[in-house]
Amino acid sequence: MKGSWRVRVVELLVGNTRNKLTSLLLAVVVWAYAFGNTGHEESIDAFLIVEPAAEDQVVISKTISQAKLMGQKGDPFVGRCKITLSGPRNVVARYVESELLPQGTLKVDRTGRIDLRSVDLFQLPQGLSVQGIDPSSLDVVLDSMVRVEKEVRASVRGTPGPGFVRFPGGISTDPEKITLEGPSQLLEQDVVAVLTQAIDIDGVVLPLVEATVPLVITGDDSKLIRIAEGFPAEATVKIHLQENLTQVQALVSVRYIVDEDVDLEIRGDQSIKVTVSGVEEAVREWKKRVDEGRFYLLVRGTDTGGEGRNIPREEVRWIDGSLPDGISGDQVKLERIILYSAKRIEVPGEEPQK
Repeated sequence: MKGSWRVRVVELLVGNTRNKLTSLLLAVVVWAYAFGNTGHEESIDAFLIVEPAAEDQVVISKTISQAKLMGQKGDPFVGRCKITLSGPRNVVARYVESELLPQGTLKVDRTGRIDLRSVDLFQLPQGLSVQGIDPSSLDVVLDSMVRVEKEVRASVRGTPGPGFVRFPGGISTDPEKITLEGPSQLLEQDVVAVLTQAIDIDGVVLPLVEATVPLVITGDDSKLIRIAEGFPAEATVKIHLQENLTQVQALVSVRYIVDEDVDLEIRGDQSIKVTVSGVEEAVREWKKRVDEGRFYLLVRGTDTGGEGRNIPREEVRWIDGSLPDGISGDQVKLERIILYSAKRIEVPGEEPQK
């Protein structure tokens, strides 16, 4: 009996010890899961957008005020930053492995230094928080949005072709003015202008060039100025060119053409003064051809019964190709109307033709 009692006591002690060891092991596992999976921190890349809190304001400058790794003081802040995440190890690890780039927004309502550590910027999964951010502070400058009317200036390049020149007041735009919207301290400076996209008139030999082209804002390095809503983003430009032609006058021979089977006695102008207008080179060539007898006027002669007849300008011709390029037909001006008379030559012994 005594031996059995001792055995039971030993078994009880051994069993209690085994249970305690098992409980202790389970407690260690639970502690490791519950407490060993908290308080983990990791730094990751993020992006921060800085924008005004009010619609009638604009951020015109944002620079780094304090940073460790992400730039130096005075550097422009372009949005890149690093944040230190804190939370359970498995939650942090899962978020980092997702390769999602956290994106935050900073609403600014004043000009000055902004401490990024004192504001809640990022929307993160439950269990995660931001313990630190680099850069830690920014210097931000706000300005009010205003509207300013600016004149539209036409941008023209190139030189017109021979015989045409530009002249003051010969260029117009529609619209003549446009309204811009942007920061007041930028728009109120004279450096901001509205130009049209460049129009090339190099070699143009027309009295009018018309084109509709986009508008371009110049003098705005910030890219914060824009064309106000409701105003067109393009303009119609008209460029009037002035003729710059040389004139010369010469005595030009007049030749009469008759049918082969008709003999006419023609009396009339044998030459007439002609004035031509054109580019200088073409005019010189024309004068040379007149002097050499390679340019002359042609008139179709008909029997006028000896009566005088005036030849309309449109009936006066010249040999094709004898008028140099650079001088058009309507630039050939006769001093007066050509006058002639013609009658049939009667041959002795022949009966008059009826």
